[in-house]
Amino acid sequence: MKVVLTLCAAMTLAVSSINIASAQSKTTYRDSSGRTTGSATTNSSGKTTYRDASGRTTGSSSTNSSGKTTYKDASGRTTGTSSKR
Repeated sequence: MKVVLTLCAAMTLAVSSINIASAQSKTTYRDSSGRTTGSATTNSSGKTTYRDASGRTTGSSSTNSSGKTTYKDASGRTTGTSSKR
């Protein structure tokens, strides 16, 4: 359950902070005690990979040219989508 909540929080924050202009952008997520709970890395193509505190990939997301974002779990299965209005 903790990994799922961390992944959801990571997706929410990362989607709003994608920086496609840089070669790679990394965001680290920490709990209230300062311990790392996960991270998100966005590459130059706009694909974001989410990892737990141990570095295991928990999911990914990417946005196409139409503005549709697709979320996938660690196995590559689509778990959700979102679109611009």
